[in-house]
Amino acid sequence: MIDAGVLRAEWTKFSSIRATLVLSVATFTVAGLFGWLFGNAAANEYATATPQERLDFQPLDQGMRGMFIVQLLIAALGALVASSEYGSGTMRASVAAVGRRGRLVAAKAIMTVLTALPVSVAAIWLMFTAGQITLATHGAPSVMPGAPEALRILLLGPLVFTLLALFGLTLGLLLRGTAAAVNISTAFLLIPILASSAPGILRDILSTYWPNTAAFQAVSGTSELPPVLAFGVLIAFVAVMLVGAFVQFKNRDT
Repeated sequence: MIDAGVLRAEWTKFSSIRATLVLSVATFTVAGLFGWLFGNAAANEYATATPQERLDFQPLDQGMRGMFIVQLLIAALGALVASSEYGSGTMRASVAAVGRRGRLVAAKAIMTVLTALPVSVAAIWLMFTAGQITLATHGAPSVMPGAPEALRILLLGPLVFTLLALFGLTLGLLLRGTAAAVNISTAFLLIPILASSAPGILRDILSTYWPNTAAFQAVSGTSELPPVLAFGVLIAFVAVMLVGAFVQFKNRDT
């Protein structure tokens, strides 16, 4: 059981780090900027497109392309929940104050969710709004928030981002350093870019089963897997990472 005092202590530590506020604001700002940039680029392409290209135009996909970049910031935000304490040298004191390491890890996971979820909601909704308004003002097709495909992204997208923040947290605990955690999370999340040039089975893994790719495809409705299974790939991956991070944290010196 986690008492309110432990969570308040985690919030105090987390909110006192300037980098967390900067990164949260940057995530929100970058999301809106990418929504506008990709919306503007897509509108320009639509203006010169052939009739067939206009029929194939997907305004939602065009306006939300920035999600693949914003995910990196969300994962970094999660990493800071743990790595910042290693950087400041307060982790040992936190363990002594809480007593049970499992309780401390759970408190950090809850703090990650409470921080990343609202940031993710704000970022995705701003990206959607900026992208679709930009498309509409330039005379290109756009999608309303109430459309089924839009609701899927607006409601499930923040959950994907929050899970990626938990992934960042596990790396912060495992690697005990902000730079290392952020670098590894960035590399891991961008690996699917190589899918088109990868051979055979590796291409299938990267384009269908890689955790963040599978979840994003489930959210966008383009997955070859059943949506629940595709989303479950990311959930299972993060759960395994959390267990691994807890076991290592419990069995080593802080």
